Amino acid sequence: MSEALDMAREALAAGDHPFGSVVVTASGTVAERNRVVSTSDPTAHSEVMALRTAAARWGIDSLRGALLLTTFEPCPMCFGAILEAGVGALVIGARRTVGEAPLGDYTVEALLGLLGRAGDIAVAQDVLAAPIAEFYATAG
Repeated sequence: MSEALDMAREALAAGDHPFGSVVVTASGTVAERNRVVSTSDPTAHSEVMALRTAAARWGIDSLRGALLLTTFEPCPMCFGAILEAGVGALVIGARRTVGEAPLGDYTVEALLGLLGRAGDIAVAQDVLAAPIAEFYATAG
């Protein structure tokens, strides 16, 4: 998770939104950051960037069984991409506060239930949650 947090710091320094993600598979590790502002691409969230980069690097169209570590709870778009990619486990650094974003009140667990896919992916919160939450409190 520390590598994902490094990516979030890099994104913030580059003028992007401070989010980072890391994909881990038997083939290796890919770390990416949010690139929404720098690429003028509203879909360039760190999770999507990490999935795209990993698939392209390894020449695959599925990340079945991969581990994804992300500094912040994925939005619905990113979570859909995570499920479509076949990620087997998701570790979240910090959770969003319900009602704080314009996307509605959700958690990834609630999205899994809504989709009828509750057993498709293991979800856990990382032990670094406190320092990550502190980072977001000061990152603005």
